[in-house]
Amino acid sequence: MLVHNMSVSGDEVAHRIGGGDASNLTLKPAEEKLDPPGISVLIGGTPEQAAADIRRVFGPRSALGKFACVVGNAEIQAIRAIGFDVIAAPTNNFPNHGRLIHSCGITGFTQDNLAMLATVFTNKGGL
Repeated sequence: MLVHNMSVSGDEVAHRIGGGDASNLTLKPAEEKLDPPGISVLIGGTPEQAAADIRRVFGPRSALGKFACVVGNAEIQAIRAIGFDVIAAPTNNFPNHGRLIHSCGITGFTQDNLAMLATVFTNKGGL
């Protein structure tokens, strides 16, 4: 059972597999149906650890494993400063899994807001 709105420290870092560009921060149809709607991130650690965790679970040759060659990183306090948030949403495979959400739900994921969100991410490539 998922516990909603589990607090995550603003001192933590969120990692987005595939990078922090606006095009990789958009909601997919399945993500729109989540409660609350949002995109997956891994909380804490380093970009290298996030990429390794994805490959450990999904395999290095899987689509996600290949996508993990770039990881976007952002401080959660910076994400919160522009109207988004990160909540804990642990899974069996990823106890550090989180969800990046907006207080307005789906309607908060506008192109303008995503462009602003992308500015707080730094991409680490070559992973």
